[in-house]
Amino acid sequence: MANYDKAIPPGQEGIIEIAVDGAKVHGHFEKTATVHTNDPDHPVMTIILTGEEVPYVDVTPPGKIYLQGRYGEAVERKVTLASNEEGLDFKVLGVSSNVDDKITYKVDPGEEAGEYQLTIWKNPKLPTLATFGSLYIDTNSENAPKTTLQVQIVTKGAISVQPQTLNYGRVKFEDAGAEARDITKSVNLIKSAGEFEVQGIDIDNENFKADVETLVPGKRYKVNVVFSPPVRKSDRQNEMGEMIIRTNDPTEPSVRVRLVARAL
Repeated sequence: MANYDKAIPPGQEGIIEIAVDGAKVHGHFEKTATVHTNDPDHPVMTIILTGEEVPYVDVTPPGKIYLQGRYGEAVERKVTLASNEEGLDFKVLGVSSNVDDKITYKVDPGEEAGEYQLTIWKNPKLPTLATFGSLYIDTNSENAPKTTLQVQIVTKGAISVQPQTLNYGRVKFEDAGAEARDITKSVNLIKSAGEFEVQGIDIDNENFKADVETLVPGKRYKVNVVFSPPVRKSDRQNEMGEMIIRTNDPTEPSVRVRLVARAL
């Protein structure tokens, strides 16, 4: 939105007032305004406006809260809550979330008057997963009675899988008068802490077959996956599948590997 002097006498100055809607900017922002005039030397001019959003409730550090760790690992994050409103005796009235089964949290008075410290813990018993949630901060601010913080929760698997995708590349498929050859690629599974066993393998594409080779009992296994090229149906034919490796690890009962082959 802009107000401006439409006519400026020769040799005089004019004023252009430009307002930015604070509800439509977040963090650092940059906006432009184009000014059209009857000046033959400067028919078009561009005004650049830059600034930083000042939220009513200040969260430090800003941004998403990441809670990432392995099963059983203690993970916590702390943020400071304060107000940027002058004259407000800032109060945090309550905290809630939509992922109470995955995190716990507590609010304590901060080091300075009007500050609060919010501590968030990841549930250490979560199985392998990656998910998102929200924390809701209720305050006595009339301008920002509820502030939402985004939370990302990740439990990393204890079983390392390399590679996570078996890409066979471009392969010669069965054709009239031509026999294609099977191709074998392998996946390695390693667990550095504790032991596990591979209990079975499921593949949703019949052109891929797998067997397990024990390298170090309880610690390291190799899964050999054989791709048998089918009869070619088109020049752009792709064969894709998912291999699910089942284990006896209660925190990581299955490991998934993507399988891809393309017709040559």
